Amino acid sequence: MTRNSIRTALLCIVGSLIFGVNGWSETVKKTAKPVKSDSAALAVIGGKAITLDNFKAEMVRRRGDFDAARKEELLDSMVRGELLFAAAKSAGYEKDPEVITAIKQVLIGKYLRDNLEPKMAALKATDQEGESYYQSHQTVFGTPAMIHGAIIKIAVSPKYSEETKAELFKRAENARAEAVALEPGVPAFGAVAVKYSDDQDSRYRGGDIDWLPVGEVDGRRDKEVSEALAALTAPGQVSPVITASDGYYIVKLMETRGATVKPFATVKDGVRYQVVQDKKKKLEAEFIEQLKGKIPVTVNSALLHTIAAPFGAIKSGPAPLPKR
Repeated sequence: MTRNSIRTALLCIVGSLIFGVNGWSETVKKTAKPVKSDSAALAVIGGKAITLDNFKAEMVRRRGDFDAARKEELLDSMVRGELLFAAAKSAGYEKDPEVITAIKQVLIGKYLRDNLEPKMAALKATDQEGESYYQSHQTVFGTPAMIHGAIIKIAVSPKYSEETKAELFKRAENARAEAVALEPGVPAFGAVAVKYSDDQDSRYRGGDIDWLPVGEVDGRRDKEVSEALAALTAPGQVSPVITASDGYYIVKLMETRGATVKPFATVKDGVRYQVVQDKKKKLEAEFIEQLKGKIPVTVNSALLHTIAAPFGAIKSGPAPLPKR
């Protein structure tokens, strides 16, 4: 049986349970006598009875007024659903892996709604808890300190001879000397970057590499470049020549911007929401641990580590900063 045929059959069954209305009333035996007991059968399909109690519950679920025609329609729909369910069960669909997975998810959802979600819904966050969270997560509710820098890159290949590398280092020193001699009003490295730099992303912007958070490494370049920029203390300061894996660099600090934090009053609602979310995570973790205390769980970690990653799997780790 193909996946598509299984899915089609399932959709037919579900659709019939919800939307089926006509075509089966001829097969239902109607009683002329009033039914007094809620356990009495309105219809029997393959040994499965639709009781008066079942019928009344479905009327309540669907709501609205029920005249004689609508009651006939509802019973037809229920018979249709039970008939298709019996046919699907007889055909072995209840043992199909796709059906088993779907049923498992329904059971999990129902169990969580009954046993965990009411507890989660009752969780609240006090102003005191919000204030405490705010004080311990200042960086979340503001912007970090930033530095604005510029670079000149003299590209060097590992295959170059020592003589060539020495010549390029001399070129880097010349570039630095000209950079230091620039007039104070020249932005970044100005024409010196155009003349010397091999970094095409920044060369024609005077070497400007835009703002970077303090303490973070620019993923486009070796960490030595970010570290050298962060080590500069005053705007306009130029670093010595830096040796990196792909060349020689000169960096310049252009501007600094201090960290900012939004006042608690403006983020109070968001803070309290986050406190509640953290409580929910903790409650769920405790809930799962309690279940593990009741139901044995064994994990084969050794076997897990032998599983090869799928072909073309994406490596974990932070993505590089976008090019400008």
